Amino acid sequence: MKYSMSALLIMGLSAGCSFNSQQSLSGSPSDNSPGYEYATKTVYTPAASTINYQQPPAGYKLVFSQLLARHGSRGLSSPKYDDISMKIWHTARQQNQLTETGKALQAEIQRIMDANITMGYGNLSELGKREHTGIGRRLAERDYELFSHHSDKKILVEYSVKQRARDSGLAFIDGLVSANPALQQVISAPRANPETLYFHKQPQNHDYQEYKESDPQLLSTFDTLFYSQRMHNIARDVLSQIYTVEFIDELAAGKHSYRRQDETAFKVYNDVDAMIQLFNLYQIALGMPDEAGDTPWNFRQYFSPEQTQWLSYVMDAEDFYAKGPAFKGNDITYRMARPLVQDFFQRIEDVQQGESEYSLVARFAHAETLVPFTTYMQLPGSDQPVSADNIYTRANNPWRGAEVAPMGGNVQWDVFRNEQNRILVRMLYNEQEKPFKVSCRPIADNSFYYDFTELKRCYAM
Repeated sequence: MKYSMSALLIMGLSAGCSFNSQQSLSGSPSDNSPGYEYATKTVYTPAASTINYQQPPAGYKLVFSQLLARHGSRGLSSPKYDDISMKIWHTARQQNQLTETGKALQAEIQRIMDANITMGYGNLSELGKREHTGIGRRLAERDYELFSHHSDKKILVEYSVKQRARDSGLAFIDGLVSANPALQQVISAPRANPETLYFHKQPQNHDYQEYKESDPQLLSTFDTLFYSQRMHNIARDVLSQIYTVEFIDELAAGKHSYRRQDETAFKVYNDVDAMIQLFNLYQIALGMPDEAGDTPWNFRQYFSPEQTQWLSYVMDAEDFYAKGPAFKGNDITYRMARPLVQDFFQRIEDVQQGESEYSLVARFAHAETLVPFTTYMQLPGSDQPVSADNIYTRANNPWRGAEVAPMGGNVQWDVFRNEQNRILVRMLYNEQEKPFKVSCRPIADNSFYYDFTELKRCYAM
């Protein structure tokens, strides 16, 4: 971990601010909550079925659709959690400070390293490809009339600069074509669009990059979340299965330092940091079942369901502050999504003006794209920041990484038009009908259909 601002943490707690680690975190998952959790590494499952969708009003036909999706399940983005975990293990072995259970960990780390090397760090797993093939197939099936009535229209596929986003688009295309082979003739080759789909890395958003790296309030909050007493307790419970008490004490005291392959500076890791490396292997393994071969990954054995619930909450909190609603009164985490939102609106304008050459525009990107987009749009679960003197918990905020941006998470806008050229828009979020932000008025109570003019009003577009 890179959050090592102990002085800021001590200042915040000693000043009596409201995010005391015991008080503020008490709203997160209870110890009685069953089931393992994976935060934003949760694999994709459609949230609803077409049979549950509302029918469009009489006289309206589907004329256009557009999609923003996170890439599918993948391996590790680079040699990092596996690399550091292996280095920690070797230190303990050299000092004869492994438990009997711990001696087996090296082989499992090596196995996941080998799997990532084989498929390529950062690339989609086989499951990740199937996730997007399924999304494409289901879209083609439920929007069959769109493609039948507008067979002369093209399908545009865009992606960020990353291979996993491009491969997600290609898998999505495979799904479209498997459901409707005629679409093969109108689908464009995926084209990169970093300005709208990789905006967090663009030069014009340098202020956001500085926020993530050095904002004192952000880093102090991260210290509070990651280095609470509960986190140290979980770290000791998990690591004690692998290492001796003496070695865990050395880690907790910061006596060992490690660096990842892609970093030049040494970083001092404590017991929590060591445990978090292992937890990240547990998370990523969920999306790599095929790559495990005949023997399933066993990183889960080191964690109880309750521990994964708490750790997933902490990971959610990190994404909440780094990509999502974050601090009340500060839009730095999501205002950079505005050009992408404008592109969504402009595509519909083109349809209304009769200037669109497309039946479908499909975009493939990352959590760093999807989360700011949903936050900017103030979609359900993404519309509540927290005040600076408070902290995000699961009791005071509905934001959940597994729902907002799971692997393959997506937002689709379906566009309907009547003979008077009135445009209605319906949104699907992870394939479930969802309302737009609260200040947008649907065409009727409890309807998921919105007049395009109303959406332009309430989003000031």
